Amino acid sequence: MRIYLLRHAQSEGNKRGLFQGSLDFPLSEEGKLQAQRAGEFLKRFEFDLVVSSPQKRALQTARIVADILGLKLKVDERLREISYGVLEGKSHREVENWSEYQKWLENPVKNPLQGVDPMDKLQERVESFLNEVPQWGKSVLAVTHGGIVRAIICTVGNLGMENLWRFSVSNVSLSLVELKRLNPPRGKIKFVNLPTAEV
Repeated sequence: MRIYLLRHAQSEGNKRGLFQGSLDFPLSEEGKLQAQRAGEFLKRFEFDLVVSSPQKRALQTARIVADILGLKLKVDERLREISYGVLEGKSHREVENWSEYQKWLENPVKNPLQGVDPMDKLQERVESFLNEVPQWGKSVLAVTHGGIVRAIICTVGNLGMENLWRFSVSNVSLSLVELKRLNPPRGKIKFVNLPTAEV
């Protein structure tokens, strides 16, 4: 069972360098072009279904990609981005020197930030999603967010949520995990952060 993970295209929030989390920004004009290029790139793979986060930036990306691929689109609440609490709406520059933020990046399990989704609840959410995915086919494309891509990689690879921020996950990058067993969902990380929209 293969789960391809596509991070959404550039949103208006990304363009402004903001932490978005639960904030619901649409795609930027550049993001719409990125999603189209990603859809063309993804024609080389075979998918049974596209499943998306309900948030605008992911759902707009997923609709463009699913249309290009001629596939059905399913929306799943469990693919929503992590809520970033005190970080939401702030720019990366604003917080880069906060000692609490740096500690959170180093280990979000030991050093939680105010209002950020607890890591154990995040793991439960992605495990619930992963345990259900095999019912939908042998190869599924999930269009989601950077935090969720990382959480799925940490879960499938059994790396621990303390390593959540060890990976780069760019806009419209593709990652692949292969599920080998369920409850808990475990398997192999095949690749991470493959560009799909470079001209």
